[in-house]
Amino acid sequence: MHTTTRPLRIAGALLLACALCGCSGDSRPAPQDDDASDADAPISDAVESDGRDAMYADASGGIELSPALCDDPRNLQLVAASLADNEAGGGGLEMNEDEMRALLENPTDRFYMVNLIRFRERAEYADGRETDLTGREANALYDPLPLMTAIGGRVVYNASVDRQIDGADDVEWDDVAIVEYPCPIAFLAMSTHPDFQATVIHKDAGVETTRVLFAALRPMQAPADPDQSEAAYPPKSEDPAFDLMHVMDFHDIAQYEPGVDEPERTGREAWEAYQAGGTGASAELGHYPTAFFEVRGTLIGENTSWDEVQIVHMSSQAGFDALLDDETRQDGRYHRYAALADNDSVIMYPRISAIPYADGDPGGGSPLEVTDDGVGTLCTSDDDCPGDGVDTCLTDGSAAGFCTREGCGPGECQSPYLCCRECADAMAGRLPFDGSACLPEAAVAQLAAAPISCTCD
Repeated sequence: MHTTTRPLRIAGALLLACALCGCSGDSRPAPQDDDASDADAPISDAVESDGRDAMYADASGGIELSPALCDDPRNLQLVAASLADNEAGGGGLEMNEDEMRALLENPTDRFYMVNLIRFRERAEYADGRETDLTGREANALYDPLPLMTAIGGRVVYNASVDRQIDGADDVEWDDVAIVEYPCPIAFLAMSTHPDFQATVIHKDAGVETTRVLFAALRPMQAPADPDQSEAAYPPKSEDPAFDLMHVMDFHDIAQYEPGVDEPERTGREAWEAYQAGGTGASAELGHYPTAFFEVRGTLIGENTSWDEVQIVHMSSQAGFDALLDDETRQDGRYHRYAALADNDSVIMYPRISAIPYADGDPGGGSPLEVTDDGVGTLCTSDDDCPGDGVDTCLTDGSAAGFCTREGCGPGECQSPYLCCRECADAMAGRLPFDGSACLPEAAVAQLAAAPISCTCD
């Protein structure tokens, strides 16, 4: 658990990186030890493409971006020194200094960023420009995807909040996005890049409130019945599956009501006691976890003591109601009340769900393969797609997507994509494509199953 000292913006993050690792004017590291051969080697030698990793460089003075930045912890100094030379801008939302310090303690480790977003009703630009954009529309102009891809990052989860069913504060969230980053060094290089500074102004204009948590993903096994066709209350067109997310801050010591005969335990232990009763019922009903994240810090947000994020895939509202009515679960709810100092719980229908399991993905966790005709190209709008029929970006405009061919027929999509069409009429409004589209094989099982019931070949 970390304590916030003061907020800082991007420029402050740069200064903090310099303070932690030292910055030299020639963008090279100060000697780390007495090994002259190691100390004299330019860190930039480690930032090389192996033919697979994307590189990103332009004439604006930004550092060359690559996943190879994560190969050597001394590259943190390379990033800090280079950006200090280039006087990177100070745009972006305010970050908590102690939490940024905690993030940089493990500069080469993979991590996840969990973003909860509340949009402004009307966009407000810091430079005072006039605009008719809503907050969501302004945020849709924020396009970090080329830079994110260059460092090996990816969006693994994105959803609009359908409804918020629990929350200890007055904020009602609109969107949730989870990004996988290869390491804090690459994240800092991206965040302070001039091109990022040029696009993040739209996020600043569109977002009223945000909470950004950095976390580690807890390994777990993929579900045996991912489409929940065997669930007690399987998904239907009128009652589809959804995700339930809990963001939790545990008491240090569980706060049981007076008179409750329970030994002293931590808040996390009390939550585990609550789950011990409800998990069995949840599994019997066919619900399964999508992801568990151990929160390591709160990069943006006032409460810096969040501990855990859980996402559970519920088979249907009927199945969720059955879980709520389970007597074993109800009998243990006093453990839940004793465990939580703060929490938010939201229901979502995800647009992107590709958080990796320990033994595989729920579908699409790896970067999509790009075919010869351009299907699979990462995009944020149709303008990013190559054309010649591959001119549709499957995204709602607020998150990364991929280019596809709409209006396909059987056998017209190149491997590993299949043409999905003739989907259930009742689900047409929920699908991100019209009529038919080339979609990755990993998504076919979910699309072919009820309630979507597409034909894919």
